[in-house]
Amino acid sequence: MESWKKQRKVLAAFGVFLVFMCFCTLVSRVIYASKLPQVSVETPRRMALDHTVTADGIVHQGREYAVTALSGLRVRTVYANIGDRVTPETLLFDLDLEDLKEKIQEKELEVKKCELQIAALEQNRSLEAQKQQTENDRAREDYARAEQRTGETAARAREALEDAEDAYESHKDHPVQMTSKEERERQQEAYETWRKENERLQKEAEEARRAYEEIMKKEKEAETPQEAPEALPDQAEPETGTDPIESLEETEARKRYEAAKLAYEEHSQNPVPEPDFSAEDAAKAAWEEKKKSLKDAVSAAEDAAEDAEQTRSDTLLDAGRKVSDADLPDNADNSLAVSRLELNVLKNELAAYRKVHDASGQVYPEAEGIITRIQVSPGERVGDGAAAVYADLSSPMQFQVSLTKEQKKYVNQGDTAKLTLGNSSGQEVTVDYIAENESNPELYDVRVFLPDGVGTIGQSGSFRVEAQSETYACCIPLSALHEDSSKRNFVYIVSPRAGILGTELTAEKVYVRILDQNDRYAAIEEGVIDRESELIVNSTEELKDWDVVRYKE
Repeated sequence: MESWKKQRKVLAAFGVFLVFMCFCTLVSRVIYASKLPQVSVETPRRMALDHTVTADGIVHQGREYAVTALSGLRVRTVYANIGDRVTPETLLFDLDLEDLKEKIQEKELEVKKCELQIAALEQNRSLEAQKQQTENDRAREDYARAEQRTGETAARAREALEDAEDAYESHKDHPVQMTSKEERERQQEAYETWRKENERLQKEAEEARRAYEEIMKKEKEAETPQEAPEALPDQAEPETGTDPIESLEETEARKRYEAAKLAYEEHSQNPVPEPDFSAEDAAKAAWEEKKKSLKDAVSAAEDAAEDAEQTRSDTLLDAGRKVSDADLPDNADNSLAVSRLELNVLKNELAAYRKVHDASGQVYPEAEGIITRIQVSPGERVGDGAAAVYADLSSPMQFQVSLTKEQKKYVNQGDTAKLTLGNSSGQEVTVDYIAENESNPELYDVRVFLPDGVGTIGQSGSFRVEAQSETYACCIPLSALHEDSSKRNFVYIVSPRAGILGTELTAEKVYVRILDQNDRYAAIEEGVIDRESELIVNSTEELKDWDVVRYKE
């Protein structure tokens, strides 16, 4: 029982501790939250942005007319001033008549010079035409002569080639008769066989003679010495049959010698001549040499014929080119036409000077108006361009105003605008003209043609155009938009995250791309934030990325 009481006391003490801890946590949260920046939030909305363009401008004259005078003439007196109202009877300025007379004389002299120059050019052109015709005729004659001369040369070359080819073919048709190779080999072989056999028989007869002489010499040495027998062929032959008693050996030797001698003599009496084809080969060589010479003559004749044809072609080509060149027109020469044009200009200028002289050098406007510019001075010469400019009072006025590039995005030609001139009430007008300013590309000139009777030259006015953009899916208040040091745009959105005291709200920096904006809202590109994102539009303190915040109470 006492144990149970102790447990209840412990549990009660733990419960008191938990209550105390919860109380401390709540107090800590209240103290922590009281120090956090308070923020106001809005969500993006789908909307179109309104744009208002206002600018001040001035009324200008509608049409201007230029008063011109011949440049280079000296002005004597100027009677009109800027801002003067003039009529066709109002004298603006007059010119120095003495100076005008000198100009007329100078112009008459120029006209005369130009006429003389034209006459000389016409005469020279006639002479050039005659010369050109002569050159054409000569070129054609030269071509005809060259064609005849080269044609004859080429024909002779072709005849020489035909003669050379005929001689060559005729020589080829009559070749030298030659012993065939087989016959030559057969005759040489027969001669060699006979020669070798003759040498063999001669050698056998010589050996038999020596053997017979040796035997006789031995027998005679054994008896009485006798004179040596004469040599056999090429020597005196031994005598046979003088000794009545011959030995058997001597008889056999004598018979062998006589048989060998007889065989040799019989073989020598039927010789086989050694074949000799040198005359035949010489004739063949002479025929081949003549054939080569005739072939070379044909090649030379062919070359000569080709050269003659090439020479003919080249000669006729050159002569033909000369004919073509002679037929070509002369180089473009517009000097005569230019001189005639110059003469017409000079005559027109002379007529203009005389017209001014007939008007006594006085210059008047063509219609009623107000002088807006004077470009001449007494004693000075008239320059190019307008001598004076006056505004036509009968034409409608124009209201002109300049817009910046940013303003131009919302104003286009044909748009309706509200125009207030002076103290008058505003009226609707149409933008008639808009274009980039020539001197400043950052500006655009806008013109509005005013109705008849509305506005005066130099009157100030206010120009106002209201335009609505397309509908954007994500538009935010400008108070939610910020810019960093790199000129990048960003917003803060409320983003929950886990903290030491539970889930906390933080200010997350998100970079955005602006599509359009006016003085209250900005349209941004979708994707980075959506329609559910809470944008911080106001804060009690300056925020940084991931600062912990709380909603404003």
